Amino acid sequence: MDNFVADAIYIDAPPERVFQALLEPEDVLVWMDAARAEVDARPGGVFTALRMDGSSVSGTISALQPSRAIEIGEWAHESGGVKRGSMTLRFLLEPRDGGVWLTVRQDGLDLGPKGWQDFALAARRDLVRSTVALKRHIEGI
Repeated sequence: MDNFVADAIYIDAPPERVFQALLEPEDVLVWMDAARAEVDARPGGVFTALRMDGSSVSGTISALQPSRAIEIGEWAHESGGVKRGSMTLRFLLEPRDGGVWLTVRQDGLDLGPKGWQDFALAARRDLVRSTVALKRHIEGI
């Protein structure tokens, strides 16, 4: 069994704007529904967000291709004192028809611990919710 999931959403904006919104802390606050965000937008830099619900996500930026791709390694989620992960999170941007298809791919889901399926589904739902919020934020809807 493959241990990845991927979802895509079309955003009616230039790839440069979508790429920027994925990395600018002020934008991250909005689409991650976060109280605090820290992004050091370079390979080896940190990406963290303390969510409004008290949970947090964090990882290390492992690759950047301006306006094309972001890879965050060691992506983990913590809630209620329980930390799950790590996995690799990839944002892939494909320009199309004046906008961009944004594919979000989670690789290396932690399949071992009990409850991994529930965690994987929750992580996927969370990222889908966040990318819809990103679309709404960028498009002003």
